[in-house]
Amino acid sequence: MIDLSAGIPRGELERLMGMFQLSKEACRRAARRAVRKTAKWTEGQAARTMSAQLRIQQKIIRQRLRTYTKGSGLDQKVWLGLNSLAARRLGMPKRRSSGTQVGRHFFEGAFPINRYGGGVYRRTGKSRFPLELAKMEIDDVGAAALRAAAIKTEARLMEIMRQELRYEFSKVLKKAV
Repeated sequence: MIDLSAGIPRGELERLMGMFQLSKEACRRAARRAVRKTAKWTEGQAARTMSAQLRIQQKIIRQRLRTYTKGSGLDQKVWLGLNSLAARRLGMPKRRSSGTQVGRHFFEGAFPINRYGGGVYRRTGKSRFPLELAKMEIDDVGAAALRAAAIKTEARLMEIMRQELRYEFSKVLKKAV
């Protein structure tokens, strides 16, 4: 989880307000948009990194990412669910001699079951039952990807904030003309 509440330093916001000669409300609108866009950008960076490392589609990872607004909109939280992925979510299972191939991933000793909701299972004992769901662990890669995205977040936030303040300034200029 990344918390963007440390976002824009007050001194930086006041300096940019003076530079663009904008009201406090215009700066708040720009800051809210900048923080929201930065949170979405952080989600995308984490999804892209995880997808490349785990060799799975980004859409599977994006279903696990959430962005939450806190308070007045100047605080955002990016959350990533790190529970294991069920093998059936990775693609169409194909039975092989020693296991099951799902997408680019191979699960040793697993087999697909089409009844009872489907899925890819493994036997946990020597007898026929009990079975366990075949899963792929994503917690280590996910946490590392989110940390890597968090490192780049402050620079990206400042870049987007400048763009948003320029936009607010252009609205003031249009009203003046």
